[in-house]
Amino acid sequence: MAIFSFYGVEIVAVTSGEAKDPSRAIPHALRSMVLRLTLFYLLALGIMVAYLPWTEAGAKVVQQSPFVKLFAHAGIAHAAGIMNFVVITAALSSMNTNLYLSSRTLFSLARGGYAPGWLGRLSNNGTPLVATLISGVGILIAASISFFSPLAYNYLFGIALFGGIFVWIMILVTHLRFRQAWQGRKLPVRMPFFPVAQITGIALLAAILITMGLDTEFWDISWIVGVPWLLAVSAVYFLYRKRLSQAAIGSASA
Repeated sequence: MAIFSFYGVEIVAVTSGEAKDPSRAIPHALRSMVLRLTLFYLLALGIMVAYLPWTEAGAKVVQQSPFVKLFAHAGIAHAAGIMNFVVITAALSSMNTNLYLSSRTLFSLARGGYAPGWLGRLSNNGTPLVATLISGVGILIAASISFFSPLAYNYLFGIALFGGIFVWIMILVTHLRFRQAWQGRKLPVRMPFFPVAQITGIALLAAILITMGLDTEFWDISWIVGVPWLLAVSAVYFLYRKRLSQAAIGSASA
């Protein structure tokens, strides 16, 4: 539950492709992000766990927001209404972020030859309109699942957690290879404790994945759905990679 709250930090790197001065903007964004996470997440979680038992955090059955309980205990009137407003605005902000991230990922895959070419087209104002619309449809389909099962949120949560943790592991592995390949060259963003920080992160994220798979009461749904999806995406990747290799060989021979 806690690790899920930090989803989206990787979008800072994604925006570097559209930043006017990424060598200055990205390091500044990373530093401000760490400060905001410390204030808004760690401090809030610290206050919450000092008052509420972790078993009431709503991991499996959501009865009431722990923040509502905390505000009500502090004597704040209309605590539920305030938190509903915060939750709705936060959900809209998260949806907007994921819409941006998904559309840019589809666009990049298309431009790299790993997705249909029409996903890589730009509109007249320079935005990947088709990729954005496809991403929006995906969000609507995910939201509509709630009409078919009362546990839709829990299932989507577990699946998203599996996918996000796997993506983070791949980012850390890629970063290890990237830094090794660029040894001796000056990079705009410093990385303290390299490579210990990356290896530690990979080990901790792998431990969370293993723990989820061993929890047959609920969290193993992330493995039941996540692993077949990962295999399907990998199969599509290798298929497109083979087609790209054959196309390159044909161009070279011509």
